[in-house]
Amino acid sequence: MDTPRIAGHRSACSAGLCSGGQPEVECEDCGLDPICLVLDYADEESGVPEGVLIRRRPVERGEALFHQGDPFHSIYAVKSGAFKTLIPHADQADQVIGFHFPGELIGTEGMAVAAYPCTARALANSSVCELRLDRLPDSGRPLEALQRSIIELLGREVTFSHELIGSLVHQTAQQRLAGFLLSLSERLQRRGLPGRDFTLSMSRSDIGNYLGLAGETISRLLTRFQQQGLIRIQRRRIVILDPAGMAAASGS
Repeated sequence: MDTPRIAGHRSACSAGLCSGGQPEVECEDCGLDPICLVLDYADEESGVPEGVLIRRRPVERGEALFHQGDPFHSIYAVKSGAFKTLIPHADQADQVIGFHFPGELIGTEGMAVAAYPCTARALANSSVCELRLDRLPDSGRPLEALQRSIIELLGREVTFSHELIGSLVHQTAQQRLAGFLLSLSERLQRRGLPGRDFTLSMSRSDIGNYLGLAGETISRLLTRFQQQGLIRIQRRRIVILDPAGMAAASGS
């Protein structure tokens, strides 16, 4: 069920935290913002029926938003928590193809072929806003305005994908991991969240799978970065102490 609309365009959670203590992205920093502006979700009198946008839907750790091959119906924005997308394999380890953090979108690729090409699974107790594209005509908004907002949304996603690929194209294992941590830091800061002190919700093996490295290599490199004074590690918490040094380690 859709949660009550809030006055103003920014999140109702104080200090950027949701009720579960997870960092929560502000509405204006979210990837769904172009469509939410057209739908006037900040206005209590917007008149948009319930079910077009389901807000702050809770997702438990390990729960899947959708599975590979499921019919496409929604785009999701991470409100709090984190997700991984993966290609499942019956005879070998699943292939991790992405991580998604507050403000970022999941499922846009499904629009092209009317089915989700991967599985999306929560890495921690999280929440999402779900936009039902098949319900958009029920919103009462002009079709042209809705189409423009979807084009803007997809354009931002393409730009983000290109930037992400560019940040992770490195030669050595050290460069790949350093580039990954810097990319994550920049992504969080872009959404108005702390980018130098954050939690790695994913496992070392998932990071290695994504970067094409062994999990043991990830652990060894993180220890090396800490010994060099570039980062501080406290279990899954990462504090970037020397951004310039990390950039040098990434080959930037």
